[in-house]
Amino acid sequence: MSNLWVDIETLVLDGVPLNAAQGRRLAQLTELALARLLDQRGAVTRIASLESDEKTDRNAKSATMQVPVNANEARWAEEVALVLYRAMDRSL
Repeated sequence: MSNLWVDIETLVLDGVPLNAAQGRRLAQLTELALARLLDQRGAVTRIASLESDEKTDRNAKSATMQVPVNANEARWAEEVALVLYRAMDRSL
C-alpha cells in the first residue's frame, strides 16, 4: 500500500464570502471529504492502467463548480474535494 500526500498551501475561492473560522472549517471538511473519496474510489485502478497505457493525457484542466449561493462549508468542501480528486486522477 502506498501513501499519497496532498499539500495545498493556498486555495482561492473567488467570490465566496467565508470568514477565517469558516475557511478553517472548509479546509478540515475538504480533507475529510477527499480522504473519503480516495477510500471509496481509490487511485490504484488508475495507477495500474497508466502503467500499461503510454499515451495518457497528463495535461491539467480547469474545473468549474456549481454551488448554490446559500451553500455552507460542508457543501463547499464536498465540491472542492471532488474537483481535487478529479485533478489528481488526471495527473497520476
